[in-house]
Amino acid sequence: MFGELNLSEEMLKLLNQIAVKGAYIFVAIAFFIVIQRITASLINSSKQKLEGRPGISGISVSFWLSFLYYVIVIVAFLGALRIAGISYTSILAGVSITGLIVGLATQNILSNLFAGMMILAQKPFDIGDSVTVGNYTGTVKAINVLTTTIETLERLEITMPNKMLVDGAIVNNTKSPTRMWNFSFYVDCWEKYPDIKAHIVNLLKADERVLEDPIVFGELTEKGVRITMRAIVETSQLVAMSRETQDHIIDLLAEMGCKPLGVTEITIQGGKPRSE
Repeated sequence: MFGELNLSEEMLKLLNQIAVKGAYIFVAIAFFIVIQRITASLINSSKQKLEGRPGISGISVSFWLSFLYYVIVIVAFLGALRIAGISYTSILAGVSITGLIVGLATQNILSNLFAGMMILAQKPFDIGDSVTVGNYTGTVKAINVLTTTIETLERLEITMPNKMLVDGAIVNNTKSPTRMWNFSFYVDCWEKYPDIKAHIVNLLKADERVLEDPIVFGELTEKGVRITMRAIVETSQLVAMSRETQDHIIDLLAEMGCKPLGVTEITIQGGKPRSE
């Protein structure tokens, strides 16, 4: 009977310990979640207030706020471990068992962190710039401690490691005030080429967005006459100008009874700065 009584007391003591430990763990989890969400909310609101202000770099705001977020979250995580009664030494002991994996992960984290700092120092782009990195072209939405996010014309959000940007070439499509628009296509009516060229030249010269005299020339090929147009346009007007000009060319060819055989080239290159 006494044995049963002792066993019941031990069970109650064990259950009490489990309940207390569970309560501490619950408080630790709640503490971490609350701190993380409050920090994320404050970082996002601060980012919206600071970005776009004159004299403040968008990538600096994005990077350092991201850095601050990770610091606060790591400190909150360590605090949660302390509240839960989990010893740091036991965690470090567990980490040492998988030291190789952790070492490789740490190496990638540090390389992306330093790459982000290099981007911040060199400032090859800013928030809102259109950039081309590898096979991706889009608008820079954010640069964080480890990654950079761009949004493509198809509204796809691409997140890439900062190291990828530093190791490769970064083409800033909006840094130059002007760009060269280069457009080529084929037509099957070579005998009407002089009239087509004259109409296109007049069309481009009448467009206020074209800053210099346009260049239009033709080449005889096996596919037909290849007509190429080149014009210097303000960067902010480039996309709209390209679309509208192509619409006018389609209407022009239809009126003249010509059939376009295919577009061979639509490139947008950096132009020289506009002279005042």
